[in-house]
Amino acid sequence: MAEPKASVLVVDDDSDIRELISRLLTAEGFRVQPARDGEEMFALMERQPVDLILLDVMLPGRDGFDLCRQLRSDLQMPPVIMVTAKDDEIDRVVGLELGADDYVVKPFSGRELLARIKAVLRRVHQPVALARRELFHFAGWRFYPAQMELFDADATAIPLSTSETELLLAFVQHPQVPLSRDRLLDLTKGRESFPFDRSIDSHVSRLRRKLGDDARKPEIIKTAWGTGYIFTYPVEAE
Repeated sequence: MAEPKASVLVVDDDSDIRELISRLLTAEGFRVQPARDGEEMFALMERQPVDLILLDVMLPGRDGFDLCRQLRSDLQMPPVIMVTAKDDEIDRVVGLELGADDYVVKPFSGRELLARIKAVLRRVHQPVALARRELFHFAGWRFYPAQMELFDADATAIPLSTSETELLLAFVQHPQVPLSRDRLLDLTKGRESFPFDRSIDSHVSRLRRKLGDDARKPEIIKTAWGTGYIFTYPVEAE
């Protein structure tokens, strides 16, 4: 059963698809707001907050990738599920690199779409449940899982997506221990968090950039060859 009164903003330029998805989600108890493009999406968001955005990639004007980039620049933005007709791993990687929380490829079943929406909505609240009052210190950084934020030495806030938060939480709770991709799946929300096998690599890459960790010679999240990754710094928790 869907979360009571959860609001989903469906952004797609195809009126038939908007109507189909709207009927499906409404029947499951969601409140649905349809939008044809990015301009209409932001106008609707100014009038009423939403819990999740279902964002098509191929839109008139600014495409979904560009819109996702702007959404992720604002700490208060809701989670985003990208939707596209392109069954190409590179497009999925691009969407995840830009901060999307999940990715759905057309044509998709109603059951799959509902499962992904519900999984992302659960994950939005999961870090709070896991670490309600916890603060982690490492390498000059402060990490607040409940707020999904990092703060650097100058107290500048770096927002994290839900998937980035879960992955970093797994690392700081297991510092200086090599973790395989399978183990990281176990420590996070598994396939719900990372929709295809190599997406953990994409999220690690994003975390490294946010931590200022040189991808060619990382110091914080190192590659453990033949295993996975290792968070090298000691961690203090409050």
